[in-house]
Amino acid sequence: MAHNMYMVPNPGMPGCPAGLEYLTQVRDDTLLLKMSCVCILCAALAGFESNNKYEIRNVMGQNVFYAVEENDCLTRQCCGPLRSFTIRVLDNFGQEVITVNRPLKCMSCFFPCCLQELEVQSPPGNIVGYVLQEWHPFLPKFTIKNEHREPVLKLQGPFCGWSCLPDVDFEHTKYKTGIRETRIQTTRH
Repeated sequence: MAHNMYMVPNPGMPGCPAGLEYLTQVRDDTLLLKMSCVCILCAALAGFESNNKYEIRNVMGQNVFYAVEENDCLTRQCCGPLRSFTIRVLDNFGQEVITVNRPLKCMSCFFPCCLQELEVQSPPGNIVGYVLQEWHPFLPKFTIKNEHREPVLKLQGPFCGWSCLPDVDFEHTKYKTGIRETRIQTTRH
């Protein structure tokens, strides 16, 4: 696998936000999310978590996007994985192409009024959709909605998605038909 290579962006496409043209070509391909080693070392050695940084690569190892988490130190240390954050997704030229905002919310099945919600913008400032957690006592379930908050897709994770397991699969289905579209797999190595 070649390192430090990047995918050359495609020319603009009508109806596709600038910088996201590559995603229209991803079919059965996979995008790999790699966390920066600096973030992992800081957490392990210093005992505190820093803002996460990711490289998003295609299966050939080419960098397609970069993602940078933004929030403050106190929020990271006190709220852990429940923290609020903004993730800025950048193309290979450093141009922001996606912004993801998540407010601080509870993640307990006992408080269904405080479920997780993400707002997705592309280009930044233009809301293109939302990801909303659905209440369920045992399963991680989410609805992906468009900019008008109309449901488009459903995501459902496994009964047991604990971090000690090697892989966690999420089924991705169309909202109205229930037809399985694809699978999202997180691999922990």
